[in-house]
Amino acid sequence: MNYRESYNLHASNGILFNHESPRRGETFVTRKISRAATLIKMGLQESVYLGNIDAKRDWGYAKEYVEMMWLMLQQDKPDDYVVATNEAHSVKDFCVEAFGLLGLDWEKYVKYDQRYERPAEVDLLIGDPAKAHLQLGWQPKVKFKELVKIMVDHDLELAKHELQVSKLKKG
Repeated sequence: MNYRESYNLHASNGILFNHESPRRGETFVTRKISRAATLIKMGLQESVYLGNIDAKRDWGYAKEYVEMMWLMLQQDKPDDYVVATNEAHSVKDFCVEAFGLLGLDWEKYVKYDQRYERPAEVDLLIGDPAKAHLQLGWQPKVKFKELVKIMVDHDLELAKHELQVSKLKKG
């Protein structure tokens, strides 16, 4: 904002809350869960270790966040926007949904490991995209359950492929 005002630059800021997709790295909790659930379903993994499953996050679909960034850049006047869903779901909610899509009871497979606790954990992160909606007409369309399904469906295909490769190597 300082550069925009000081040097008359056409610069907008997007404050993006957690944006997820199958492209998310496997060390991020959402992808870690979707990958583990599908690998467990295929018999390629036994469990997954997580830290604080009560932490709540505002998870949105990365593809829609990219669309919002594009919209920001199309404006005649640059501005700052929050890109979020204004919905919070816990890590536990993500586990319940992901494992449930595969007909699995998450409690049998999700294990606690203190190593995954964050020293400065924030219990709740939620964003308000009202300005983006009001000024740009943007609002997220993909809701939480659909986002989890997108990720699980993608990772299930990967897990099926890995199972085939595993069988070929054995046999």
